Amino acid sequence: MVNPVRRPSRRAFTLIELLVVIAIIGILVALLLPAVQQAREAARRTQCKNNLKQYGLALHNYHDTYGKFPGAGGWAVGTRGWDWELETSPHISWHVRILPFMDQAPLYAQMKMNQMYQDRAILPDGSRTWSKTVPYGRCPSDNSNEREWSECVQTSYSGSLGSQSTPSAGGAGCEPYEQYAEKYKLAGHGNFWTKEQISGMFSRMVGADISTSDVTDGTSNTILVGEIMAKCHDHKAGWTHYNGMGSAHASTVTPINDLTTCENAPVAKITYTACTNQNNWNFSWGFKSNHTGGAHFLFCDGTVRLLSENINHVTYQRLGGRRDGQVIGEF
Repeated sequence: MVNPVRRPSRRAFTLIELLVVIAIIGILVALLLPAVQQAREAARRTQCKNNLKQYGLALHNYHDTYGKFPGAGGWAVGTRGWDWELETSPHISWHVRILPFMDQAPLYAQMKMNQMYQDRAILPDGSRTWSKTVPYGRCPSDNSNEREWSECVQTSYSGSLGSQSTPSAGGAGCEPYEQYAEKYKLAGHGNFWTKEQISGMFSRMVGADISTSDVTDGTSNTILVGEIMAKCHDHKAGWTHYNGMGSAHASTVTPINDLTTCENAPVAKITYTACTNQNNWNFSWGFKSNHTGGAHFLFCDGTVRLLSENINHVTYQRLGGRRDGQVIGEF
């Protein structure tokens, strides 16, 4: 009788060995996770910069065509006073005006420019214009609710009013930065029809007619468009509307990334705890992003730069104003 071949015995892992392996894997994951997150944020930043570069090309193509940058407002030039219901001009944003230059001509063709509130108009597909999205309109790092206030789609980018006074509705004590606004009789919040009343590149009205010849401080020293976040703002009529936050509802008066009026903001980022209402415009109308350390800005020369949230506040105002005579060098 042949003896069966004896197989060598296998030694199993002990519990301690398994725990050690698991611990090592956990340490490696903990070490790799920040690198993965950094890589993802780097990709989001690149996409955000590319969005602004697209805006830059479209705005300059619009300028080449019409000899001026698009108006950000919705009122005609001062003929109707402040009576919204008597106004007949389409209440559209500059985002709408540049659609043909952003490869969005079919969407532009659907816009009903003969209606005052064209953004509420019913389109052939049954939707409203304010519910439409565009591929370049959102920064991937912006975690604000994309659809605020009914169907309104929000954007992550606003035209710059410059160093424009934006007094808070919250009243006394909520205007700590007004001292930085340009003081040569400028209209508050950009509520005027002539470019002489506007510090930056956009007005809330149609008739500003600002061109590169009005940028006497230099196109490389003047902000054109910058990042915003809907969760920090109260003007949520959407990217198509003149009174939406992306039209011309951002000023350089508030420091970059001041999150005082932002929903679910870290306590450390709320600088004025008594002024957290979103209608405290001196705070909510600031440029801000979820990028660590700063926000992206499109300058009038077409370049896109990340400005540090620690930038000197006076220097920042000079970058906002297009004609303050305070030309700066490196920043």
